[in-house]
Amino acid sequence: MKDILVFISDQHSWQQQGYAGDPIVRTPNLDRLAAEGTVMHNNCTSYPLCVPARMSMMSGQLASRCGVMSNMAALDSNRVTFAHCLNAGGYETVLCGRMHFVGPDQRHGFSARIAGEQTPIFHNRPNEAFARERGVHDRTPQGGPSCLSIIGAGNSPTLEYDRYVVNQALEYLKADHDRPQFLCVGTYGPHHPFVAPKELYEYYYDRVSVPEASFAYPEHPAIEGAILCDKDPEVVRAVRAAYYGMVEFEDQQIGLVYDAFQEYLKRTGHEGIFVYVSDHGEQAGYRGYYGKSTFYDPSVHTPMIFVGDGIQKGRALQGATSLMDLGPTLCQIAGASPLPDADGVSLYPQLRGEPEDLKRMVISEAGGDIGFKSKAFSYGQMVKTGPYKFIHYHGYDDQDVMFDLEKDPEESQNVIQDHRQLADQMREYLAKSCLSADRIRENAEKLDQNLKILGRCDFDSEERWHAPECARNYPEHMVSSRLTRS
Repeated sequence: MKDILVFISDQHSWQQQGYAGDPIVRTPNLDRLAAEGTVMHNNCTSYPLCVPARMSMMSGQLASRCGVMSNMAALDSNRVTFAHCLNAGGYETVLCGRMHFVGPDQRHGFSARIAGEQTPIFHNRPNEAFARERGVHDRTPQGGPSCLSIIGAGNSPTLEYDRYVVNQALEYLKADHDRPQFLCVGTYGPHHPFVAPKELYEYYYDRVSVPEASFAYPEHPAIEGAILCDKDPEVVRAVRAAYYGMVEFEDQQIGLVYDAFQEYLKRTGHEGIFVYVSDHGEQAGYRGYYGKSTFYDPSVHTPMIFVGDGIQKGRALQGATSLMDLGPTLCQIAGASPLPDADGVSLYPQLRGEPEDLKRMVISEAGGDIGFKSKAFSYGQMVKTGPYKFIHYHGYDDQDVMFDLEKDPEESQNVIQDHRQLADQMREYLAKSCLSADRIRENAEKLDQNLKILGRCDFDSEERWHAPECARNYPEHMVSSRLTRS
């Protein structure tokens, strides 16, 4: 049985990687993994938002089918995850850091946790004490009323948390363990706040580009006003400098863990597999947007790399793959029971050299909940196959969009009129794969009613990380800042 280590970051777009073609970002460790293993060049998140993406990944099911379509929703503890499958198959399943489980079940198949969670664990979100601990000066964790509240150079809870998680992982790998190991290392970066170490922020500030052409691209009416937008070139440049710096910082952490895992395998004589994934991407000023929750490439196109014994070296799979494929793939690698009723598929045959399905369709969803501010229901779907991406929003049937990413990687031209037959095939695939919009709305209304009580609870958990003093009140402790908005 092979030892397995999965390193999952938060909010890392495919584009910001050296091996993916970015001429500016420095990611030597990810580039090394790509050279030593197999890369999924067209991997998509199943939902461009933290909790739904991760619960979809853990269950191998679409967010609508596993019942988690909000950052406030909890995965059913009766639902099998790939961690359950690995544990039942003889693995010690260890969570080191972040998975963003919501509710009292903080394990969902993990037998142990060696580093706590960064974000709030229960539905009540940050109470006053939690906010003080994070240096938060409004309601939202990590930076006030919006992710643009703090931009610049210095330290932050994100950077401190990731150092803590990686140190715990390194300590764990220094010891020998009798049972086969599945270790999941979960960091918070490069998720905002957009604060990078000083030397990295300053390195990228004059090197990053400002994608001004994208500011004029058509905006889908379903997301108009729903996504944070600021097209000020100064803001965009500062955000991108910080984001690039955070990506390089994450690359450094990945390198530390990868090297420690290789040393562990060499010392114990075990075979092993190392995986790098991220839950979703980050707009980082593209189209003037920040965060995720869109179907544009910076938000949904994410890294996935497998390296290790039996994995082909230097191979790049070009067909569409999904974050939901991680679980089925790991279960087959481990010889464990397959995930029941999964929407994802095992990529292990392709990792070992078998041909890939270049016509495969994969789905991403967004919305499906009741908006906190508007109290309105929204639901969107995306299908990716080959170079084509199809986008549909409930209630906007006559405004479907298709992009040819091979000819138009900027996603600036809707070509659906030229591909009506393919669009119909994609609609049919969505209809047979996803719950109906009416069923999703019904589930969203039930969650909204439950949250009226759950959100008033004051539960906490010892599995939550407590920020050290050096990471609190971090705007005042920033070393340098080209731009600070508060």
